[in-house]
Amino acid sequence: MQRRSVTRKQERFDIFITLAYTTILKKWVRRTRPLKNNMTQKRFLSLLAALAIQTIAGAFAQLHAQQNTDGIAAIVNGAVITFSDVKKQVQDTERMLVESGLKGTELVDRIKEVRLDALRALIERQLIIQEFENKKFFMPENIVEDQINDIIKDKFDNDRSAFIKTLKASGKTLEQFKKDQRENLVVMVMRQKNVAEEVIVSPYKIEQYYQQHAKEFTTPDQVKLSLIFFKRALFNDNQTGADTSMDSQKILAHEVRMKLDAGADFGEMAKSYSEGARKADGGDWGWVSRDTLRKELADVAFTLFPGQISDILETDDGYYILKVSDTKRASIQPIDEVRDQIEKTLTTDERRKLQEEWLNGLKAKAYIKMF
Repeated sequence: MQRRSVTRKQERFDIFITLAYTTILKKWVRRTRPLKNNMTQKRFLSLLAALAIQTIAGAFAQLHAQQNTDGIAAIVNGAVITFSDVKKQVQDTERMLVESGLKGTELVDRIKEVRLDALRALIERQLIIQEFENKKFFMPENIVEDQINDIIKDKFDNDRSAFIKTLKASGKTLEQFKKDQRENLVVMVMRQKNVAEEVIVSPYKIEQYYQQHAKEFTTPDQVKLSLIFFKRALFNDNQTGADTSMDSQKILAHEVRMKLDAGADFGEMAKSYSEGARKADGGDWGWVSRDTLRKELADVAFTLFPGQISDILETDDGYYILKVSDTKRASIQPIDEVRDQIEKTLTTDERRKLQEEWLNGLKAKAYIKMF
């Protein structure tokens, strides 16, 4: 991030233009004869005011274009955040959004949202760094060096020359990298310093959360499911054309179903014939709830008794044979089983609130302008 002093030429220019147009308008109105038609006068003055505003806007746009040649995205107490700073933060995310298939206004809106979030994060980062400097705190150089050495060890297998080459390829010097790491450490230390390490959550709050979020701790009806899947045949093997509805895969499914009726092991049949994702596991999908299955399968699976095997289910993509080994009725986890989980959630929420309060205090006493 670049930090440099910003002059007040923009503000002086804005004031000058506004005062100049105000003065001109007042003088013109005084010197102009009153129009006979009061409505015509109002329209004329409205038009003149609109033209003045348009001219002012054009002047502002021209000035901003001149000042934004270096890409100013925001100013934080005189420190500049550039558009390139923002882009560095979001370039990977933007690439993923493009690759995700988003298009048109939806893609534009998501990119704007991501960039705005990144800019806000950079503003908060700059405020924290400035607070560190204003408090006259000091980050020992050896701690920064240790941080860099850890990065070289973990990411470059202790190869310092490979690390330097990577820096050069990214267009960054070692001093710039040190500065980034120093600032990262400063932000981390300041966040820890200004938010209590120990956040106490009372038993009452835990019980209250448990009551208010009971659905989160409710386990729905479940079945222990195994299945054998046969994909539809791409071409019909029936050369006579007498019965085009019976493809070879459907015939195979019926043969396997007959073997199961004769006592064949379901898992072994799945390993031999299934084309499903869990073939190697004998078609075992473990415990599943209704919402994890497609509707046509769920409607059958949740009517089966433990040990029961379904008839052949025909779907758009193929044929299924289901087996339910066991069932579980819906239940609510006891509070003792989820107490630690709730405490962690509430602790995280409380720390986030404390962080927001601290950052809001820094923002309240800062000059922040976003472009």
